Amino acid sequence: MTTDSTLTQLIVDKSKCESVHTLLPTYDRNQLKHGIVHLSVGNFHRSHLAYYMDVLASEHGEKDWGIVGVGVRSFDKPMSEVMKAQNGLYTLVTKGTDENDVNVRIIGSLIRYIFAPDEPENALSVLVHPDTKIVSMTITESGYDLDMNNADIQHDLKNAEKPKTAFGFIVHGLDARRRANEKPFTVMSCDNVQQNGEVAKKCILQFAKGLNNAELVEYIENKVTFPNAMVDRITPATTDADRKYVRSHCGIADEWPVVTEPFIQWVIEDNFCNGRPPLELLSSSAYNVLLTEHVEAYECMKMRLLNASHTGMCYIGYLMGYTYIHEIMLDKQIEIYIEQLMNNEVTPTLPPVPGIDLEKYKRTLVERFSNPHIKDTALRVCMDGASKFPKFLVPTIVEQLKRGNYPHFSALAVGAWIRYLGGSDEQNKPITLQDALAVELKLSELAEKTKPSAKEILSINQIFDTIAENTQFAEAVEKVVGLLYKVGSKETLQQWVNEAPTKK
Repeated sequence: MTTDSTLTQLIVDKSKCESVHTLLPTYDRNQLKHGIVHLSVGNFHRSHLAYYMDVLASEHGEKDWGIVGVGVRSFDKPMSEVMKAQNGLYTLVTKGTDENDVNVRIIGSLIRYIFAPDEPENALSVLVHPDTKIVSMTITESGYDLDMNNADIQHDLKNAEKPKTAFGFIVHGLDARRRANEKPFTVMSCDNVQQNGEVAKKCILQFAKGLNNAELVEYIENKVTFPNAMVDRITPATTDADRKYVRSHCGIADEWPVVTEPFIQWVIEDNFCNGRPPLELLSSSAYNVLLTEHVEAYECMKMRLLNASHTGMCYIGYLMGYTYIHEIMLDKQIEIYIEQLMNNEVTPTLPPVPGIDLEKYKRTLVERFSNPHIKDTALRVCMDGASKFPKFLVPTIVEQLKRGNYPHFSALAVGAWIRYLGGSDEQNKPITLQDALAVELKLSELAEKTKPSAKEILSINQIFDTIAENTQFAEAVEKVVGLLYKVGSKETLQQWVNEAPTKK
């Protein structure tokens, strides 16, 4: 077992900690090398990649894949303070649908944390260090909407020694390795973006080209790899109730624990330019890691079923007054809506997915969404809708329209989002929009100005491609928006479920 003194400080009631059978690191954390640097450490990273690396260290003696976390944004400061105070240790609690299905584990794979706004030189230094084999990131879907005119991007183009953005750190880090004749690191996106590796590569090359450095661009194109990956584990934000639970139930004084579901999955392209963890050791059903050359089908399945359903339910559920995702799924009409969306509209557009029983997968999704112990909020899922729709739901709509089909329930999802953009709920309480792209496009002002019309927003190709050109679909979305303003979300949902076309 690790002799880390911080572990002793975290465990304030040893008897409670032992009573819940808490798993502790079985390795000496001082012996871990930082094989991975992760940009933008959040709860998902700590429930997913950091968990996997902890398992490799604890159960397989792997010491080359410790993680250095780098907080890139100013609002990472609180996480930085906690992670530094706890020496990177934190509690991971998994809660199943049964209240007795609880597992507690203290994760030790995060061995250092750097808050880049205060320490840009240190962040760059660890990227350049030869022990760094992989740079991973979770910058959210909207993080890949790269704007070269953004002030921070412009700063990074001119300040190689003190970048501010994830792409600035990665590109300048790679350039320093190139100039030092070091092997490059693999860039590994862990975000819910289809072909996330290719998308990350496109953004990084776009930034590199802005430096007018042809040798660097060639180096990135020819020597750096960007594996595509599908990642999956529903992980809500930490609450004070979670902190209290971990202390009172587990005897651990953790200021930023992570509560998540038992389900976990990672399908990743085996495409690493400078070594990788032995992920094949995590191929059992307990860990669900699959190394493959073809990630696309799994990405498509997950984003069009899980993420699109999440997106579809959160706005109508929020308008109906629900706080948590599991409450939304307990509403019978919403359950019918989501099942119809998955079965009749999404599933026919999916490619074959090797080794996956789609019917079982969809049943599992309903169970996961219904887990009352995760406390995932509708507002968390409502974030960044303008970046989510093009990736999660619009591809299904486009494909169905191409086939001459009318995606009835997809229209409800889009209409509910447009109503949500209106800026207030059905009790006239303000909705604070957490959506960088929507704010940039001034969608709230447009939704308020044109209500209940939806044509102007549907015509934004950056979000909706060309679906506004389909008159039937555009009119259906407008009908949804009009009903939501006129009769409210509950009656609108009831009417839309009742009017669903009969499956041929």
